[in-house]
Amino acid sequence: MSDVHPARIHPLNDTARRSEGRYVLYWMQQSQRAVNNPALTYALERANDAGQPLLVVFGLMDDYP
Repeated sequence: MSDVHPARIHPLNDTARRSEGRYVLYWMQQSQRAVNNPALTYALERANDAGQPLLVVFGLMDDYP
């Protein structure tokens, strides 16, 4: 069960999760906040479910507003 509203969850494919994975990756682009961030909350829930660490990546761009 997720704390994120189901309307916010959009699977991009039907590929099963990789059981041999070592982490869950969250690619942060716009919502640079730790509070009230449904995507980050969902990624953290998936990492906790898998018993794996959550890695957060933010790519710095010189032309980003």
